[in-house]
Amino acid sequence: MDRVSNAPQRTTEGAPVVLTASPQEQPDSLDRIARDLVAFKEARGPVSYGELARRVGEVRIARGVAATAAYPARTTVYDVFRPGRTRMDPALVHDIVRALGADDAEADTWVERYHRVRTVTEPAARPRPVAPVEATAAPRTTVLTPSAPARRRCAPLTILGCLVLNLLGLVVVQQLHLPIYLDMAGTAVVAIVFGPWQGVAVGVMTNLLGFVVGVPGAAPFALVNVVGALVWGYGIRRFGMGSDIVRYFQLNLLVAVACTMAGAPLNVLLFSGFSGHGSDTVTVSLEHLGLPLIAAAFSTNILTSVIDKLLAGFIALIVFVWLRRTFHVSAAHMPLVDHLHAPLARRRALDVFPVRVALR
Repeated sequence: MDRVSNAPQRTTEGAPVVLTASPQEQPDSLDRIARDLVAFKEARGPVSYGELARRVGEVRIARGVAATAAYPARTTVYDVFRPGRTRMDPALVHDIVRALGADDAEADTWVERYHRVRTVTEPAARPRPVAPVEATAAPRTTVLTPSAPARRRCAPLTILGCLVLNLLGLVVVQQLHLPIYLDMAGTAVVAIVFGPWQGVAVGVMTNLLGFVVGVPGAAPFALVNVVGALVWGYGIRRFGMGSDIVRYFQLNLLVAVACTMAGAPLNVLLFSGFSGHGSDTVTVSLEHLGLPLIAAAFSTNILTSVIDKLLAGFIALIVFVWLRRTFHVSAAHMPLVDHLHAPLARRRALDVFPVRVALR
């Protein structure tokens, strides 16, 4: 009987041939699960991690999870696909598989596979106790984050502040006779951060309370605020127009057009094109150039609306970044906020943990 040698076999040229086990013979691991998840994701078409985080949030909301806690961060979703992990969140794995179009039974199969791997690898994954080594420890800095009650108070206070911001804009425009509106920055903040219908509520209250700040003519234009809130809110949450700065810019232009389509007919029908707003001077100038009244009213409205909605949209973006940094408000539905927040976080980390360079 021939003996089987464990030594590497050699070819005629003398180079050793190393025999390795086939992938099917290798034991399952978290890295293999991560690789298989990547393949599973790619088989479903090009899906960004930001979009996948949004889908996971929708899966959780459909299951009854509150919208404020449903959306995971994009980096959290990305970490599930990253090799080198020692553990995963099985609930998140389940939701990711569901968000990629699989049913509950298939998602449960992935979770069971994860638990089998953990059962086999957990004893080996535990670090061995290491004798303490005396060394000069780096100074530890405690970073204080807002408590859960503080985050819960953030929403009503922000919504109230946005209502005040809208009313303040009405007063400024009325006193200075500006040709823009400034009554929708707060609507944009609430619609983008908390949802379209919360923005609708702020917009309607703004116009109905216009008489309180001496602008009774604002009430008929509540429809404009409603349209703006819906386009901002659904544009971000349903159509992903908060993924980058270009798409966000396009969203604000879309809001301007939608508000003109709602506001210009109201201005012509109710006030014959002259509502007493500062933009009436622009309408008069266009009429003197030979434009008919309706064309002049629409042209004035679209011009002033573009400027106004771009200003309101980018004020809302700045406020959202501040809320994300200060109160850790979820921005999973708007990756642009995390992109802008990350450089601020890095600069803050450098201020808290300065790098010491020893010159030798």
